[in-house]
Amino acid sequence: MAVSNTQIVFDDLYRIFTDLAIVVGIIVFALMVYLIVRYRDRRSSQDPEDTPRLGRIPIGRGHGRNVLVTVTLSTILLAVLIFTSFAAVDVLFPASEPAATWCYGVPAYNQTQAAGQSCPRLEASGHQFYWTFSYPRPNGTIHQDVGMFRVPVNSTIVLDVTSNDVFHDFGIIEFKIKTDAIPGRTNTIWFVPYHAGNYTIQCFELCGTGHYYMTATLDVMSVPAFLSWYNSTGLTK
Repeated sequence: MAVSNTQIVFDDLYRIFTDLAIVVGIIVFALMVYLIVRYRDRRSSQDPEDTPRLGRIPIGRGHGRNVLVTVTLSTILLAVLIFTSFAAVDVLFPASEPAATWCYGVPAYNQTQAAGQSCPRLEASGHQFYWTFSYPRPNGTIHQDVGMFRVPVNSTIVLDVTSNDVFHDFGIIEFKIKTDAIPGRTNTIWFVPYHAGNYTIQCFELCGTGHYYMTATLDVMSVPAFLSWYNSTGLTK
């Protein structure tokens, strides 16, 4: 059961590449076995006239057709892999215009704001050895949670990831997403969670002695539950 759009894309690409690798592997090994058996050395066999010999320039064997077939098949296989990889393009770049006045599954701070207004971006910041999550308020202030990232289900989450000290790496295994958290630099990821529940956020970059316990919780909430929490923080004021 897919828990996010990013997991679906990852699993689809993994399956396509694995299936193609199996097919190519079977063909290559079958051809190897055939050639080993077909051209094995026999007592009665004699070297062909065009066998390369020391001190002699080899005679052309006229196998241009074989080269053409090999290059053509390799090109087709590479084209298939490149084409199927484009399925991930939409996941690599965040949506620039969330729908109507809704932002992360809730109205863009309030129902009176103009439709089509861009959503404010949420921020995850790595510290030795914990994560903080920032939600901007309309008045310019920031609400910050430590170790708990709350988001609404079935909503586009755009997240800027950075670090306050050393290199970290923000990742959610179930969602198949991961990006570096680098001091002075912001990397952006986005995802759509499909199922409510708690998921583990981990640091995947060795960042010090406390790296092993640098985790946080992604709490995917129903829209009513998220709205209740959202309003209780004063984010709508």
